[in-house]
Amino acid sequence: MVNAIEYPQVESMMHFEQGQIEVLKLSIPNNCYVAGRSVAEIAQDSQFPSGSLIIGYQPHPHEDLMIPNSSTILEPHSTVLIVTKPGCLHQVIDFIEQKC
Repeated sequence: MVNAIEYPQVESMMHFEQGQIEVLKLSIPNNCYVAGRSVAEIAQDSQFPSGSLIIGYQPHPHEDLMIPNSSTILEPHSTVLIVTKPGCLHQVIDFIEQKC
């Protein structure tokens, strides 16, 4: 389970299929590795956990959540929804928050 103190950027998390799948809502830090990169670049990065997928993107808190495509660019202070397996949870969070 993700700890809110350890990972404050996890805004929410949902479990599906008796905990076999996790969906995380994460904020994109200002100076992190993924800021300014496309969904395709992130998915093709060897450090992005296999079997994980960015399924939602909200550019700004007052904008609607959208389903991103491969060319969607992740902006600082935006929000993403990522689906992953429980064993990859910490890897996904660490990947998203790593600095440039």
